[in-house]
Amino acid sequence: MNIIHHNGQKPLFQRQLNVFPILALLLLVLTLPFSKAHAANSQDDFSVVAYHVDLRVQVMPMPALKAMAKEVSELGFNTLIMEWEATYPYQQHSIISNRYAYSREEVADFIKYSESLGLDVIPLQQNLGHSEYILMHERYAYLRADKRDLSQVDPTRLKQARKLFTELYRDMLSTHNSQYVHIGGDEARILDCDRCKKAWGKDGEELGKSKLYVEYMKMIAEIVTAEGKTPLLWADMILAHPEAIADMPKNVIYIDWNYGWKFDRFGEDPMDMIEKHGLKFWGASSIRSAPDDYHVTSWDKHMKNQADYVAYAKQAGFEGMVLTSWSTSGQYGYQWFGYEVVELFPIRQVYPHSYPNDAFRMNTQAFIEAINAENVFVPQDFSEQYAKQRFGLSSDQASKLWNILTSADLNNKIGVGSRAMSGREGLSAKQRIVTKNLQSVRALQAELSKIIVQKNQEEFAHYQLQVDFREFYLTFRQIQDVVQSTTFSEKDRVLAVQQLEQLLARASELNKRFNQLFKGAIFDSEMVTLNQYRNKKIIHLHQRLTKQR
Repeated sequence: MNIIHHNGQKPLFQRQLNVFPILALLLLVLTLPFSKAHAANSQDDFSVVAYHVDLRVQVMPMPALKAMAKEVSELGFNTLIMEWEATYPYQQHSIISNRYAYSREEVADFIKYSESLGLDVIPLQQNLGHSEYILMHERYAYLRADKRDLSQVDPTRLKQARKLFTELYRDMLSTHNSQYVHIGGDEARILDCDRCKKAWGKDGEELGKSKLYVEYMKMIAEIVTAEGKTPLLWADMILAHPEAIADMPKNVIYIDWNYGWKFDRFGEDPMDMIEKHGLKFWGASSIRSAPDDYHVTSWDKHMKNQADYVAYAKQAGFEGMVLTSWSTSGQYGYQWFGYEVVELFPIRQVYPHSYPNDAFRMNTQAFIEAINAENVFVPQDFSEQYAKQRFGLSSDQASKLWNILTSADLNNKIGVGSRAMSGREGLSAKQRIVTKNLQSVRALQAELSKIIVQKNQEEFAHYQLQVDFREFYLTFRQIQDVVQSTTFSEKDRVLAVQQLEQLLARASELNKRFNQLFKGAIFDSEMVTLNQYRNKKIIHLHQRLTKQR
């Protein structure tokens, strides 16, 4: 850290500061607790302030991608981490590139433009977990760790994986200029396959998993190091399986992602790993992550995450901070043709970005403000000030907006039918909360409609659409609550059909609003997909109840 602050009472020896200035200052630092000795309160704490771009789904046309780069550079970021996935225009392995893949000229132009804004552009190339977009192709089936779960490369296939990923990294690094390359490595959940267990040998499960993971990621790190680059690695797996950490290359920088949980959630506390092993760490918070969906944006969780985790990263001595934004969970369902994969379907799709009138701009700026904060960052205070400056709201209206966006009714889980794996039929009266929740959200809608926006109406319109999506979703869940109940009858069926038809008519209007707000922000065909995603269950239930053939 560049600056050392001490916010406790001054020790007695400081009275002698004028006599022994150097000695007194040295003793002052040595008397501080570890966390305080590393605490600081300005953007100088982090040499890298990065914005993560997830292009797995909700792919942005190039003008929108450039608008994103311009906006985040103006907000105070100095780095982009580009998770291109299948939108990257691979040459030797072009089958990986999907229908939305950019041309190599577009990628080169985007990097040049971003660098002109002062942004370092770091590529992210997965190679172990989250490799569905590669392993779905039969060309790469020889690397699958499982016949049906295509998420992960078999970590025992070192020779074969080295060949493929050497080619992929060389391709990607040929278009990027950054000193860094992100090698992924998170959520590698298949470390206990049959071949994996054999590879453990006499080490046993804990040490065996750690050695297996470390040996594989060491191989990947060596590939990019040989190209003159510094590897970045998501830290969750090494925090969960740290036993073989001593064998990892010393130039690896670990990125601890934390979206609002305990600092040792994965196993080890990163602060302890720094002290024990002298590792370099960056941190990562988020503005879009689980449980977010098209009808859920967890404002309270994400804003609190910025406050708590950025403060922890300063105390821990992290050298960089990343703001992640996930378009999906990274978990997929598969459409099969026999034993052949036809397509992948994201389990969850989050409300999209729409630069420069983005629904998440407030939270993005909150991240920067938390980094720059000299004192404790208070999300509500920041949000209310943002609303007054950005939308021209009064103090009262700004406070109302905060209360609306952070209401638990906009993001709590609503069950119908019965609890999974509970062994109990139906739900109790206490568990059937959908009607009460729907009433609360409609009250929030009414409050939001009373807020008068003076400027940046398009950005504010996203808040209105998010709340309307939540109300629409809960209206459908209320119908499902009856249809999936133990008392469902023919009379209920007739009423449910009528309600579903009314809902489908409303869906058409919501689709139009969605298309208008996101025109040019994502490709038209993806807007069609997202509208289908929101409405498919309604259509299927209507077909089921009307016996359409």
